[in-house]
Amino acid sequence: MIVIVGGGPSGMMAAISAASNNNEVTLIEKNEHLGRKLLLTGGGRCNLTNICEPEELIHNFSKTGNFLRNAFKTFDNKDLILFFAERGLKTKVEEDGRVFPVTDKALSVLDLLEEELKRSRIKVLVNTSVKKINVSQDAVTGVLCKNGTIIEADKVIVATGGLSYKATGSTGDGIKLAEELGHRIIPVKPALAALTLKSIFPERLEGISLNDVKLIVKADKKKVMSEKGSIIFTKNGISGPITLSASSKVIDCADEGKKVSLEIDIMPMLDQKEFEEVLIKKISGSSVKTIKNVLKEFAPTRLGDLLLELSRIPQDKKANQLTSKERKDLIMLLKGLKFDIKDTVSLEKAQVTRGGVSVKEIDPTTMESKKVKGLYFAGEMIDIDGNCGGFNLQAAFSTGYLAGL
Repeated sequence: MIVIVGGGPSGMMAAISAASNNNEVTLIEKNEHLGRKLLLTGGGRCNLTNICEPEELIHNFSKTGNFLRNAFKTFDNKDLILFFAERGLKTKVEEDGRVFPVTDKALSVLDLLEEELKRSRIKVLVNTSVKKINVSQDAVTGVLCKNGTIIEADKVIVATGGLSYKATGSTGDGIKLAEELGHRIIPVKPALAALTLKSIFPERLEGISLNDVKLIVKADKKKVMSEKGSIIFTKNGISGPITLSASSKVIDCADEGKKVSLEIDIMPMLDQKEFEEVLIKKISGSSVKTIKNVLKEFAPTRLGDLLLELSRIPQDKKANQLTSKERKDLIMLLKGLKFDIKDTVSLEKAQVTRGGVSVKEIDPTTMESKKVKGLYFAGEMIDIDGNCGGFNLQAAFSTGYLAGL
């Protein structure tokens, strides 16, 4: 008997994989339904994976990414896409290699996984919480449920997720179970989180999206990260793919007591001199236009208005009347709009958890614990975290598949 604790993407995939070898499998989920957090991924569209090459998959994870090498060799992004295609769910590739179901609905993914669980005759217990993993002589013997039921098992796979989105049931139960059995737990932190800024300006820019910009993160004025992509202004700060990916670096620097700031380069394809030449050309060809109207070609109106305010340039000033200093001030802002970081969002609102069960205590070729025979781990509760773009879900499916084998 194999018992899987946790009915998220890694747990469901582990159950399906384990059942493929004619094992008797029981999947335990404490919620009323499976896959609650899965339904939230990709804005409800479910960013399943990323189409990049296997080696690039590794590079999109934090310093523990190499731990995933065997899992990806066993079940990579192409295998995952084929898994869904063979069962009737086609996928599509969007910007930056992100892979989504053609239905644009996470529910389509969940429905398919649940159907596969039924087809594989996997016993599913919902509304059931595990209190303890039973161990004898350093080997698993089963699990004790909070309702008093004991389920005997030769193998137990724990795939309960991390601590992000607690409302979906991700309350770190599996991490606590692992700790009780003597496993080292890397301190849990938020990852893929929006950033709060020390400024009143984001509220004025709320809802504005900027594509193909460069986000530069600095700690004590030293550049620690630079990445191109999309951002969106929120009521208190910024979010979007490159913001989420930068958040881990921000959190680390803040934990070290460093002052963290960021700069947004709205025109990263041009250096300051090249951009000034372009702006001068636009101005010379627009003698009757105000600078406000010229700026619309480079930035959304509300952002352009803010840049003029910061430069102390009247919005109705004719573009060809700009002084050299005013022009250079505008370019400095367009090439480096600066904000100090106030805080990240809470762990509960972060998309992914950093930290968890130390990878040094898990066999990467099987996902089995090095401390307890027959105990396996999968998914977000392991100390692995990746960038935004489908990488974390791929890791969940891959580690779940490998553990199930």
